[in-house]
Amino acid sequence: MKKIRFYVCRECGNIITATSEAAVTCCGKTLTPEVPQPAPEGERLQLEEIDGEWYVTADHPMTKEHYISVAAYISDSTVMLFKQYPEWNMQFRMPLCRAGRLVWYCTKCGLLYQDIRRK
Repeated sequence: MKKIRFYVCRECGNIITATSEAAVTCCGKTLTPEVPQPAPEGERLQLEEIDGEWYVTADHPMTKEHYISVAAYISDSTVMLFKQYPEWNMQFRMPLCRAGRLVWYCTKCGLLYQDIRRK
């Protein structure tokens, strides 16, 4: 799963994933996979351990024009997607995992990631 690809349609906002090479189209256009970039320090998601789960939040704009539309947890064998919505707080809970990668798509910043490791 570490080689999962994310395709984003700029027309409708659809997000499509593939686990290997794929020819992906949406709204009549061929999509290319987004290249994830390491999140700058100020853009990273915050994780807090609560009741045996990760509580994930972000200090990120969530306006109609600029927001995180989806976040994902990725490990060797697992992908979990968490849909987000404009004008809502960016937050979700996920199972407490030892290690993996958080990936999220921002409508202005693109695809970002950070690696996580439980202490």
